[in-house]
Amino acid sequence: MSSSTVSKLDALIGLSTAKNVVRRLALDERGIHAILLYGPKGSGKSELAKIITQMWLCKEPNETGADDICRACMAYHRGNSPDVLMIEPQGASSIIPNKAITNSSPDKQDTLIPLLTFFRTSPMFSRHKVAVIRDAHRMNDSSSHALLKTLEEPHPHAKLLLTTDTVGSILPTILSRCLAVACEAPSEAEIAAAFPDATVEEIRFAEGTPGRLSTVLSRRELYNRLLRFAENLPNRKPGEALVASEEFQAIVEKFQSANDTGVRAANTEALDALAIYFARDPSCPPTWTQQIIEAHRRIIGNGGAAIVLDALFTGLLS
Repeated sequence: MSSSTVSKLDALIGLSTAKNVVRRLALDERGIHAILLYGPKGSGKSELAKIITQMWLCKEPNETGADDICRACMAYHRGNSPDVLMIEPQGASSIIPNKAITNSSPDKQDTLIPLLTFFRTSPMFSRHKVAVIRDAHRMNDSSSHALLKTLEEPHPHAKLLLTTDTVGSILPTILSRCLAVACEAPSEAEIAAAFPDATVEEIRFAEGTPGRLSTVLSRRELYNRLLRFAENLPNRKPGEALVASEEFQAIVEKFQSANDTGVRAANTEALDALAIYFARDPSCPPTWTQQIIEAHRRIIGNGGAAIVLDALFTGLLS
Protein backbone atom coordinates (compact mmCIF):
# COMPACT_ATOMS: atom_id res chain seq x y z
CA MET A 1 0.00 0.00 0.00
CA SER A 2 1.07 3.61 -0.27
CA SER A 3 3.30 4.65 2.63
CA SER A 4 0.62 7.08 3.81
CA THR A 5 -2.09 4.42 3.88
CA VAL A 6 0.23 1.90 5.52
CA SER A 7 1.22 4.31 8.28
CA LYS A 8 -2.40 5.26 8.94
CA LEU A 9 -3.44 1.60 9.22
CA ASP A 10 -0.44 0.72 11.37
CA ALA A 11 -1.35 3.53 13.76
CA LEU A 12 -4.69 1.88 14.49
CA ILE A 13 -4.74 -0.61 17.36
CA GLY A 14 -6.30 -4.00 16.65
CA LEU A 15 -8.91 -4.07 13.85
CA SER A 16 -7.15 -6.90 12.00
CA THR A 17 -10.27 -7.94 10.06
CA ALA A 18 -11.19 -4.39 9.08
CA LYS A 19 -7.62 -3.61 8.02
CA ASN A 20 -7.62 -6.64 5.73
CA VAL A 21 -10.80 -5.34 4.08
CA VAL A 22 -9.12 -1.97 3.43
CA ARG A 23 -6.10 -3.70 1.91
CA ARG A 24 -8.34 -5.73 -0.40
CA LEU A 25 -10.28 -2.62 -1.39
CA ALA A 26 -7.01 -1.07 -2.52
CA LEU A 27 -6.53 -4.00 -4.89
CA ASP A 28 -10.11 -4.31 -6.15
CA GLU A 29 -13.16 -2.26 -5.20
CA ARG A 30 -15.41 -3.38 -8.06
CA GLY A 31 -18.99 -4.00 -7.01
CA ILE A 32 -18.53 -2.27 -3.64
CA HIS A 33 -20.49 0.98 -3.47
CA ALA A 34 -21.56 0.97 0.19
CA ILE A 35 -19.69 -0.06 3.36
CA LEU A 36 -21.04 -0.23 6.92
CA LEU A 37 -18.38 -0.05 9.64
CA TYR A 38 -19.76 -1.28 12.95
CA GLY A 39 -18.25 -1.71 16.39
CA PRO A 40 -18.05 -0.13 19.84
CA LYS A 41 -17.37 3.55 20.37
CA GLY A 42 -13.69 4.36 20.09
CA SER A 43 -12.81 1.20 18.16
CA GLY A 44 -11.42 3.15 15.20
CA LYS A 45 -14.40 3.30 12.83
CA SER A 46 -13.97 7.01 12.12
CA GLU A 47 -10.28 6.65 11.24
CA LEU A 48 -11.00 3.71 8.95
CA ALA A 49 -13.75 5.73 7.28
CA LYS A 50 -11.25 8.53 6.58
CA ILE A 51 -8.78 6.08 5.01
CA ILE A 52 -11.43 4.50 2.79
CA THR A 53 -12.85 7.91 1.84
CA GLN A 54 -9.47 9.10 0.60
CA MET A 55 -8.90 5.86 -1.34
CA TRP A 56 -12.23 6.36 -3.12
CA LEU A 57 -11.54 10.04 -3.83
CA CYS A 58 -7.98 9.59 -5.09
CA LYS A 59 -7.70 10.36 -8.79
CA GLU A 60 -4.60 8.25 -9.36
CA PRO A 61 -4.81 5.26 -7.00
CA ASN A 62 -2.57 2.25 -7.44
CA GLU A 63 -2.66 -1.29 -6.16
CA THR A 64 -1.39 -0.06 -2.80
CA GLY A 65 -3.97 2.65 -2.13
CA ALA A 66 -4.33 6.43 -2.49
CA ASP A 67 -1.32 8.23 -3.95
CA ASP A 68 -1.68 11.01 -1.33
CA ILE A 69 -0.48 13.72 -3.74
CA CYS A 70 -3.19 14.16 -6.38
CA ARG A 71 -5.53 17.15 -6.33
CA ALA A 72 -8.35 15.06 -4.81
CA CYS A 73 -6.14 13.81 -1.95
CA MET A 74 -4.78 17.27 -1.22
CA ALA A 75 -8.29 18.77 -1.11
CA TYR A 76 -9.35 16.03 1.29
CA HIS A 77 -6.36 16.75 3.55
CA ARG A 78 -7.33 20.43 3.59
CA GLY A 79 -10.89 19.52 4.53
CA ASN A 80 -12.48 21.34 1.59
CA SER A 81 -13.17 18.61 -0.95
CA PRO A 82 -16.43 19.33 -2.80
CA ASP A 83 -16.78 15.61 -3.46
CA VAL A 84 -17.26 14.62 0.20
CA LEU A 85 -20.52 14.91 2.14
CA MET A 86 -20.61 14.37 5.91
CA ILE A 87 -23.98 13.52 7.45
CA GLU A 88 -24.25 13.48 11.25
CA PRO A 89 -27.03 13.42 13.87
CA GLN A 90 -28.63 16.83 14.43
CA GLY A 91 -30.41 18.69 17.17
CA ALA A 92 -31.03 17.92 20.81
CA SER A 93 -32.45 14.49 19.97
CA SER A 94 -29.38 13.56 17.84
CA ILE A 95 -31.43 12.31 14.88
CA ILE A 96 -30.51 12.08 11.20
CA PRO A 97 -33.71 13.46 9.65
CA ASN A 98 -35.24 12.73 6.27
CA LYS A 99 -34.09 16.12 4.93
CA ALA A 100 -30.47 14.94 5.26
CA ILE A 101 -31.19 12.23 2.70
CA THR A 102 -33.79 13.71 0.35
CA ASN A 103 -35.12 17.21 -0.35
CA SER A 104 -38.74 16.11 -0.75
CA SER A 105 -39.86 19.21 1.19
CA PRO A 106 -36.99 21.72 0.88
CA ASP A 107 -36.66 24.56 3.35
CA LYS A 108 -35.22 27.70 1.75
CA GLN A 109 -33.59 28.62 5.06
CA ASP A 110 -31.79 25.25 5.30
CA THR A 111 -28.25 25.08 3.91
CA LEU A 112 -28.08 21.29 4.34
CA ILE A 113 -27.27 19.42 1.11
CA PRO A 114 -29.35 16.23 0.95
CA LEU A 115 -27.60 12.99 0.01
CA LEU A 116 -29.71 12.39 -3.11
CA THR A 117 -28.96 15.91 -4.38
CA PHE A 118 -25.24 15.49 -3.68
CA PHE A 119 -25.05 12.27 -5.71
CA ARG A 120 -26.97 13.64 -8.73
CA THR A 121 -23.91 15.41 -10.14
CA SER A 122 -20.54 13.94 -11.10
CA PRO A 123 -17.39 14.53 -9.03
CA MET A 124 -15.67 17.88 -9.59
CA PHE A 125 -12.13 16.52 -9.60
CA SER A 126 -12.16 13.25 -7.64
CA ARG A 127 -12.62 9.71 -8.88
CA HIS A 128 -15.83 9.25 -6.87
CA LYS A 129 -18.20 11.24 -4.73
CA VAL A 130 -18.21 9.92 -1.16
CA ALA A 131 -20.92 10.42 1.47
CA VAL A 132 -20.23 9.43 5.08
CA ILE A 133 -23.15 8.86 7.44
CA ARG A 134 -21.87 8.87 11.01
CA ASP A 135 -23.96 7.10 13.68
CA ALA A 136 -26.25 5.64 11.02
CA HIS A 137 -28.41 4.07 13.75
CA ARG A 138 -29.67 7.60 14.47
CA MET A 139 -31.57 7.73 11.17
CA ASN A 140 -35.30 7.86 11.73
CA ASP A 141 -37.70 5.64 9.79
CA SER A 142 -38.25 8.09 6.94
CA SER A 143 -34.53 8.80 6.41
CA SER A 144 -33.70 5.08 6.58
CA HIS A 145 -36.25 4.26 3.89
CA ALA A 146 -35.13 7.23 1.76
CA LEU A 147 -31.56 5.92 1.89
CA LEU A 148 -32.67 2.66 0.28
CA LYS A 149 -33.21 4.44 -3.05
CA THR A 150 -29.51 5.28 -3.28
CA LEU A 151 -28.49 1.81 -2.14
CA GLU A 152 -30.79 0.07 -4.63
CA GLU A 153 -29.94 2.29 -7.63
CA PRO A 154 -26.45 3.68 -7.00
CA HIS A 155 -24.87 6.15 -9.38
CA PRO A 156 -21.61 4.85 -10.91
CA HIS A 157 -19.65 7.64 -9.23
CA ALA A 158 -21.36 7.30 -5.81
CA LYS A 159 -19.71 5.70 -2.77
CA LEU A 160 -21.36 5.51 0.65
CA LEU A 161 -19.81 4.90 4.08
CA LEU A 162 -21.89 4.32 7.21
CA THR A 163 -20.67 3.94 10.79
CA THR A 164 -22.61 2.67 13.79
CA ASP A 165 -22.14 1.54 17.38
CA THR A 166 -25.35 -0.52 17.33
CA VAL A 167 -25.62 -2.53 14.16
CA GLY A 168 -28.83 -4.16 15.43
CA SER A 169 -30.61 -0.83 15.01
CA ILE A 170 -29.90 -0.66 11.26
CA LEU A 171 -32.70 -1.75 8.93
CA PRO A 172 -32.07 -5.28 7.55
CA THR A 173 -32.74 -3.93 4.04
CA ILE A 174 -29.88 -1.44 4.49
CA LEU A 175 -27.57 -4.08 5.96
CA SER A 176 -28.18 -6.42 3.05
CA ARG A 177 -27.06 -3.75 0.56
CA CYS A 178 -23.81 -2.85 2.33
CA LEU A 179 -20.52 -4.60 2.88
CA ALA A 180 -20.69 -4.88 6.68
CA VAL A 181 -17.25 -4.71 8.29
CA ALA A 182 -16.75 -5.48 11.99
CA CYS A 183 -14.47 -3.09 13.90
CA GLU A 184 -13.68 -5.19 16.93
CA ALA A 185 -12.12 -3.83 20.11
CA PRO A 186 -8.44 -4.76 20.54
CA SER A 187 -7.31 -7.49 22.90
CA GLU A 188 -6.30 -6.70 26.48
CA ALA A 189 -2.67 -7.33 25.51
CA GLU A 190 -2.87 -4.86 22.61
CA ILE A 191 -4.44 -2.18 24.82
CA ALA A 192 -1.87 -2.74 27.57
CA ALA A 193 0.99 -2.45 25.07
CA ALA A 194 -0.41 0.72 23.52
CA PHE A 195 -1.35 2.40 26.84
CA PRO A 196 1.10 1.05 29.46
CA ASP A 197 0.23 3.74 32.03
CA ALA A 198 -3.55 3.25 31.91
CA THR A 199 -5.14 1.88 35.07
CA VAL A 200 -7.66 -0.96 35.19
CA GLU A 201 -10.39 1.53 36.07
CA GLU A 202 -9.53 3.81 33.16
CA ILE A 203 -9.61 0.89 30.75
CA ARG A 204 -12.98 -0.08 32.23
CA PHE A 205 -14.40 3.40 31.62
CA ALA A 206 -13.17 3.17 28.02
CA GLU A 207 -14.63 -0.33 27.56
CA GLY A 208 -11.26 -1.38 26.19
CA THR A 209 -11.39 0.76 23.04
CA PRO A 210 -8.39 2.91 22.11
CA GLY A 211 -10.35 5.97 21.03
CA ARG A 212 -12.30 6.21 24.26
CA LEU A 213 -9.22 5.39 26.34
CA SER A 214 -7.35 8.27 24.73
CA THR A 215 -10.23 10.54 25.77
CA VAL A 216 -10.27 9.16 29.32
CA LEU A 217 -6.51 9.65 29.69
CA SER A 218 -6.72 13.20 28.36
CA ARG A 219 -9.26 13.90 31.13
CA ARG A 220 -7.66 11.70 33.77
CA GLU A 221 -8.40 13.99 36.71
CA LEU A 222 -12.08 14.21 35.75
CA TYR A 223 -12.48 10.47 35.43
CA ASN A 224 -10.66 9.88 38.72
CA ARG A 225 -13.14 12.22 40.38
CA LEU A 226 -16.02 10.32 38.76
CA LEU A 227 -14.43 7.04 39.92
CA ARG A 228 -14.32 8.20 43.55
CA PHE A 229 -17.95 9.30 43.28
CA ALA A 230 -18.98 5.89 41.87
CA GLU A 231 -17.02 3.95 44.50
CA ASN A 232 -18.69 5.84 47.36
CA LEU A 233 -22.23 5.89 45.95
CA PRO A 234 -23.34 2.39 47.11
CA ASN A 235 -22.43 3.29 50.72
CA ARG A 236 -24.56 6.42 50.85
CA LYS A 237 -27.86 6.64 52.71
CA PRO A 238 -31.24 7.42 51.06
CA GLY A 239 -31.26 10.85 52.72
CA GLU A 240 -28.10 11.77 50.81
CA ALA A 241 -29.67 11.32 47.37
CA LEU A 242 -30.02 15.03 46.58
CA VAL A 243 -26.51 15.71 47.86
CA ALA A 244 -25.22 12.97 45.54
CA SER A 245 -27.14 14.55 42.68
CA GLU A 246 -25.52 17.93 43.39
CA GLU A 247 -22.06 16.35 43.52
CA PHE A 248 -22.66 14.58 40.21
CA GLN A 249 -23.87 17.81 38.59
CA ALA A 250 -20.66 19.50 39.79
CA ILE A 251 -18.69 16.75 38.02
CA VAL A 252 -20.80 17.32 34.90
CA GLU A 253 -19.88 21.01 34.96
CA LYS A 254 -16.21 20.01 34.89
CA PHE A 255 -16.89 17.73 31.91
CA GLN A 256 -18.64 20.61 30.17
CA SER A 257 -15.67 22.93 30.70
CA ALA A 258 -13.15 20.32 29.59
CA ASN A 259 -15.10 19.40 26.45
CA ASP A 260 -16.25 22.92 25.60
CA THR A 261 -19.67 21.42 24.85
CA GLY A 262 -23.25 21.91 25.99
CA VAL A 263 -24.54 20.67 29.30
CA ARG A 264 -26.57 17.91 27.63
CA ALA A 265 -23.47 16.40 26.00
CA ALA A 266 -21.56 16.64 29.29
CA ASN A 267 -24.40 14.94 31.17
CA THR A 268 -24.60 12.09 28.68
CA GLU A 269 -20.83 11.49 28.73
CA ALA A 270 -20.74 11.38 32.53
CA LEU A 271 -23.84 9.15 32.76
CA ASP A 272 -22.43 6.85 30.08
CA ALA A 273 -19.22 6.42 32.12
CA LEU A 274 -21.22 5.84 35.32
CA ALA A 275 -23.32 3.13 33.64
CA ILE A 276 -20.18 1.43 32.30
CA TYR A 277 -18.63 1.42 35.78
CA PHE A 278 -21.63 -0.12 37.55
CA ALA A 279 -22.32 -2.62 34.76
CA ARG A 280 -18.94 -4.19 35.59
CA ASP A 281 -19.23 -3.97 39.36
CA PRO A 282 -20.53 -7.30 40.76
CA SER A 283 -21.46 -5.67 44.08
CA CYS A 284 -23.75 -3.16 42.38
CA PRO A 285 -27.53 -3.78 42.49
CA PRO A 286 -28.49 -5.15 39.05
CA THR A 287 -31.13 -2.46 38.50
CA TRP A 288 -28.71 0.45 38.84
CA THR A 289 -27.25 0.27 35.36
CA GLN A 290 -30.70 0.21 33.77
CA GLN A 291 -31.82 3.22 35.82
CA ILE A 292 -28.73 5.18 34.75
CA ILE A 293 -29.31 4.24 31.10
CA GLU A 294 -32.91 5.42 31.39
CA ALA A 295 -31.76 8.77 32.82
CA HIS A 296 -29.28 9.00 29.93
CA ARG A 297 -32.13 8.42 27.46
CA ARG A 298 -34.32 11.07 29.08
CA ILE A 299 -31.62 13.72 28.97
CA ILE A 300 -30.90 12.97 25.31
CA GLY A 301 -34.64 13.36 24.76
CA ASN A 302 -34.43 16.93 26.10
CA GLY A 303 -35.44 16.15 29.68
CA GLY A 304 -34.49 18.67 32.36
CA ALA A 305 -31.10 17.48 33.64
CA ALA A 306 -31.50 18.60 37.27
CA ILE A 307 -34.92 16.95 37.62
CA VAL A 308 -33.79 13.75 35.89
CA LEU A 309 -30.64 13.46 38.02
CA ASP A 310 -32.48 14.17 41.30
CA ALA A 311 -34.95 11.40 40.41
CA LEU A 312 -32.12 9.07 39.38
CA PHE A 313 -30.13 9.27 42.60
CA THR A 314 -33.28 9.17 44.74
CA GLY A 315 -34.19 5.94 42.94
CA LEU A 316 -30.71 4.44 43.22
CA LEU A 317 -30.43 5.07 46.97
CA SER A 318 -34.00 4.31 47.95
